[in-house]
Amino acid sequence: MRSTVEPIQVRKRPGFWLRLLSWIWPIPVHVAKGDSVSSLKVVAWRGKYLLDTEKVNYSFGSLHVVMQGSIKAMVEKGVRTDRVLMLGFGGGSAAEIIHQDYSRDAEIVGVELDGSVLALAKSYFYTQGVRLLQEDAVEYVHKAAKNAWQYDLVICDLFVDGQLAKGVVSTSFVESLTKVVALEGGAIVNTMMKPHAAQSLETMLRASFTEVTPWTGVKGNTVFLCKMGGNA
Repeated sequence: MRSTVEPIQVRKRPGFWLRLLSWIWPIPVHVAKGDSVSSLKVVAWRGKYLLDTEKVNYSFGSLHVVMQGSIKAMVEKGVRTDRVLMLGFGGGSAAEIIHQDYSRDAEIVGVELDGSVLALAKSYFYTQGVRLLQEDAVEYVHKAAKNAWQYDLVICDLFVDGQLAKGVVSTSFVESLTKVVALEGGAIVNTMMKPHAAQSLETMLRASFTEVTPWTGVKGNTVFLCKMGGNA
């Protein structure tokens, strides 16, 4: 547990001139080969760093907007943020939002399989107060369910270049996911899909969670807000 007087450190920012120029055009800062994707790129854009692949934003771009909106909606549903599990850590967008806006002492576990993503997160983004694990997140959920590890909020953001990771759209994963969500807790499941494409996953979630609400605050991307216990 971090001290209650310890200041929150935001993610690293580009230097003055780089920050200034980034308001004119996006500037590549670091390119790396990912373990699971062909390319990872840190870009300075509008005064901040973004983490992208060739196809999608991994942190602090459009994904940050998704996380801000969906976490806010979950908190409004009464879900606590004291113990948080992030499946697919990326650059830590959600961790920064939770620590800055909701619970500065939140205990956050970030699970990320790609070692290159973790290295970039530590160099350019937000990892303060987060326990980082380099593991397969789907397997971690099954392990956590078996060991009765529970979290107030689970954020599932598992993709490989824009496609949901293998094993996410499965009854076994969803059943394990419900077991690691505490009573009155919840899960945010990002799909990057339009509503019709996400129907099979929605059906599985509705069969296991007390309440499932689609969140479509970002056009073309359905996020499922799933809650255990309480009133639907």
